Amino acid sequence: MIMKRYFNSINKVAALLFMVAITGTSCQKRLEKDFYNPDGFTDPTIEGFYAGAQQQLGIFRYSYGEFYHTFRAFNPMLGSGGFVNDGVANTFGWGHSPYGDIYGKLRPIKSLQDLYVTLPENQKTEYQVYLQTSNVIKDYLFAQLTDACDDVPYTDAMMASTGGYFPKFDKQQTIYSSLLADLKSVSGFLKTYTLSSSAIQQNFKKFDIYFAGDINMWRIFTNSLRIRLAMRLTNVDPAFAKSVIQEVLADGAYSKDRASSITLVDKQQDRAFEFLINRSIQETRDLLWAPENMFKVLRKTGQPDDPRLQVLFQPDKDGNYTPMPTEATAVSAIRSSITSTDLSKTFPSMYNRSSFERNLGMLYMVLTSTEVHLLLAEAGLRWPDLGIDVATEYQTAIRQSIDIYYENNALNKDVTYSGFIAASMPAKPSSAIIDAFILAKTAEFTTANDTEKKGLIFDQRYVHFNMLKPYELWSDVRRLKKELGDRVNKAPSNVKLMERTIYPSSEEVNNNANFLQVKAKNNYTTPVWWSGR
Repeated sequence: MIMKRYFNSINKVAALLFMVAITGTSCQKRLEKDFYNPDGFTDPTIEGFYAGAQQQLGIFRYSYGEFYHTFRAFNPMLGSGGFVNDGVANTFGWGHSPYGDIYGKLRPIKSLQDLYVTLPENQKTEYQVYLQTSNVIKDYLFAQLTDACDDVPYTDAMMASTGGYFPKFDKQQTIYSSLLADLKSVSGFLKTYTLSSSAIQQNFKKFDIYFAGDINMWRIFTNSLRIRLAMRLTNVDPAFAKSVIQEVLADGAYSKDRASSITLVDKQQDRAFEFLINRSIQETRDLLWAPENMFKVLRKTGQPDDPRLQVLFQPDKDGNYTPMPTEATAVSAIRSSITSTDLSKTFPSMYNRSSFERNLGMLYMVLTSTEVHLLLAEAGLRWPDLGIDVATEYQTAIRQSIDIYYENNALNKDVTYSGFIAASMPAKPSSAIIDAFILAKTAEFTTANDTEKKGLIFDQRYVHFNMLKPYELWSDVRRLKKELGDRVNKAPSNVKLMERTIYPSSEEVNNNANFLQVKAKNNYTTPVWWSGR
């Protein structure tokens, strides 16, 4: 890809030089116009940095390399894949480093913001929407980084252009306070903002890859992210968490339904198997059996089957939905039947290949209404004076999760791939069937005590996030473990929870004085600050 762009650029230069040779001065002027930067082909622009930041893999679209390693580290730990107890205690590790990866993704945003500072005042006004919305992406990335690593460089991060080569590590508490304050500020800005008719602002619609210049969607995303981050703080600053939820509820703009869910479908679907999550799933499919603990949520005695069962997983060789047992003794009883030789006749059931592996139009569920409704259901349990109808939030979350997973399954257009089975693309159940299921889940929820209600809410996150949202599921497990203990543990009994990831070794070598502040926590077992443990 890089080499192709390089040769395309070289070809462009060569063509222009040839035109200069045969047409003289006019083409010389064109060459100077296109290539007036002696160190590159064009001068940087805010528009270019903005679009470039949004098109990076691994922000909203999961990249192949990152998720290949993340699947292998997180699926057994979170119980989101069909791993079993093999009798060997796990050793911690993660083949992906979010530390260097996320700072890399932040660079175009930092470049945009540095360039913005140099603009004359009238242009700053024109470009303010680029700056404000880029802050949301920055906050989204920093939240993911600190959730994984705890304390990280934040205030002094990415200051090398001004001589800041040795950034200090900010406390996670400081980072979270700053992120939530920043998102509040952006939300306030967007609330009364409309694009003008100027070329710069109208071009925002073109360079905004995510929302095509829809200011209201940016506001919904900003406030929904505030809800997600606020609920991380329930163990360490519940009063602040509650105040953020109150502010967003009063504002009213957050993800409530499918239309306001933050999702993304890749526009270069022909390249999905080269760069995106599909290839990760393909190369990890031997580890993606249907997990027994997820089946315990999807199939409960005395309740109808969860309609999502059929689009999350596909039938086994006998046409049944069969999970991989979690513990070794149960696996021994079926060991001779376990097979993935013929992908149309596997045993046990696998994750639905039409929904995920082969679905080049797959929905990337960045921050959906289901997640928000589940967070608000939990908030309503914790703070009854918020006036949230907890049961309604809970049942709405489940209904909308069913809807979006059937929508996702239907986006697959390939019914000819090797191993395809018709049952992997089922018709959506009737409203009567879905209503009966929702009624049963609501009855179970309303009769449970508050602690079990939190457990049931977590179970729905577990199903909704499954293998697609490991970062969010990991954060929920760590946060809720203080209150719910093993209720949130879906892993085999020999797999222990990784509390955080470690810093790259280069930090100790190149930034030693500041690294000493966090060296004692540079392990996989010290909980992050917001876990409260």
